[in-house]
Amino acid sequence: MFSGEASHPDPLTLPTVAQSHDIDGLNRTNNAVYVQWCEKVAWAHSEALGLALADYRRLDRAMAIRRDE
Repeated sequence: MFSGEASHPDPLTLPTVAQSHDIDGLNRTNNAVYVQWCEKVAWAHSEALGLALADYRRLDRAMAIRRDE
């Protein structure tokens, strides 16, 4: 069980598998790829809540990563 699982019984998930182009010289998923994955799941979450990119443009708003763990 993940730490947030109890308080979020039906979390939005977006299964992802690292591809060969995601792997860096240390044979690990590159840190920048994790940020891209965060952006992808953030948009999926926002759209699941009813706010798509067009809505953000209309509202003249955006989202940003403020903290990661």
